[in-house]
Amino acid sequence: MKVKMFFRKMFTLAAVAAIGVVVSCTDDSGQFQQEVADVAEDAITDFYFEDVDDITGVAMLADNSTDDGGRVASGPRVITITDPRFNCSGVVITITMDPESSPIVPKGEIVIDFGDGCTDVSGNVRKGKIIINFTGRRFHPGSTVVTTFENYFVNEISLDGVRTLTNITSSSVSAPKFRVVLRNGIAIWPDGTEATREHCFEREWIRAANPLNDAMVVSQCSDAAVAASGTNRRGREYTMSITKPLVYKRGCPIAVEGIKQFTDVATGKVVTVDYGNGTCDRTITITVDGNTRNVNVNKRG
Repeated sequence: MKVKMFFRKMFTLAAVAAIGVVVSCTDDSGQFQQEVADVAEDAITDFYFEDVDDITGVAMLADNSTDDGGRVASGPRVITITDPRFNCSGVVITITMDPESSPIVPKGEIVIDFGDGCTDVSGNVRKGKIIINFTGRRFHPGSTVVTTFENYFVNEISLDGVRTLTNITSSSVSAPKFRVVLRNGIAIWPDGTEATREHCFEREWIRAANPLNDAMVVSQCSDAAVAASGTNRRGREYTMSITKPLVYKRGCPIAVEGIKQFTDVATGKVVTVDYGNGTCDRTITITVDGNTRNVNVNKRG
């Protein structure tokens, strides 16, 4: 099973959306509800950018950029991707290889054009273009993938920014490790409100003897003061730190371990989200000003 499977968070999106619903049904503190809603909003914004990253990975793995003779294939040409998110008419995916590309270090551009709207099997609607520029094979140390957007929307939310994925694995036999940087990220909702975001994460695939026990560990970049920063839809500036690495395991829709800490830059208010100690119980603990709630993402109000 390929590492890209770890980046699919379709179920996580539903889980995150449920957080605000659960709190509104069980707690009468308006301030607590607002802080949790802000955390959920950040997670949803992050999900949409992660979804783009996974789409990019699928596109990179789907194409064979050399022909049978070992020469660099010509372009532009249309390629096909087998993935539920592309299961609609109208989506066109093209690849153009750079003149400097080689079988050892492929280089080129992939354009995924969802046209005026592509509805996947889960009901998500994507439109516009995702543009991918790559150098090197994704799982080789030193490779880079830069993703940008052209009038791209998912579920009527506009996304823009520059997302760069760099393979920082020390060798080809080490566990794959990537640095994921988002610059000038912005998500604009249909009502005109917007959230801005920049982040820097490091993701490492930890392999186990049994692949079912593999884990993905996400931490903030070692040279970054915070994992993410930006403004939410209320115009409040925030930072997010990963104070304990997040651990994802197969079959669980949210992290099973790790701690995120959100800080309101203006007020200094801190919201802590604790994902637990390794058990896939789908429960997170949210703390605001000493007020703590355990939230099970399976519940509804």
